[in-house]
Amino acid sequence: MRITCSPGFPGSMIGSIDLQPSKYYNAPSSNSQITDHVDPELVTIPYVEDLEFGSHFDAMKIMNGTYKDEMHVSYDVEFTIDVDKKGYITQFEHTFQLERYLDLVRTQSYKVIKTNWRGQIFHVMTYSYLEEVINTKDVLFRCNNAEDVFVVAELMPHRVGGIVVQPNNLYLHFRALISARDDLYPLDYMCEPDFDLSLD
Repeated sequence: MRITCSPGFPGSMIGSIDLQPSKYYNAPSSNSQITDHVDPELVTIPYVEDLEFGSHFDAMKIMNGTYKDEMHVSYDVEFTIDVDKKGYITQFEHTFQLERYLDLVRTQSYKVIKTNWRGQIFHVMTYSYLEEVINTKDVLFRCNNAEDVFVVAELMPHRVGGIVVQPNNLYLHFRALISARDDLYPLDYMCEPDFDLSLD
């Protein structure tokens, strides 16, 4: 899975996560600077099986509309999050501190978890620390009415430099993707670590 990080606004980085392989996808970048900052043995996306993990999502609220329907209604985003014609998410971008990105890689917080939820097998792709992924204050958005892919998100007031600047506007923080569509989110791609860090 391609997860990039490069200089953005002063004091923060811009990252993007390609949730689906594009037809132009190449092998992981050989120019990444990630191993200059993280032990190469830790640069991986673990695959684990935990059939009970899905029970964490039972405590979360499922929003009324789809992810796309709820945009600018129940939440806003820093950048546009790309979806395909059927509403499945293909890519998202966000800002964060460099140390958070490095620590998420270092702690192997980016991972794929096979689990059981709602009576079927799903794969959960995590993009945050575990405690953020399973926070009961998180909410779930279905990508469409098929209810075979969901977004796990935390909705928080917009902050700049740690200070709330828009208390009445909730911004979506993408925590995980829950997917029963291995054809759209293939496991060999999701588990391939492509952490493309550029500090130049």
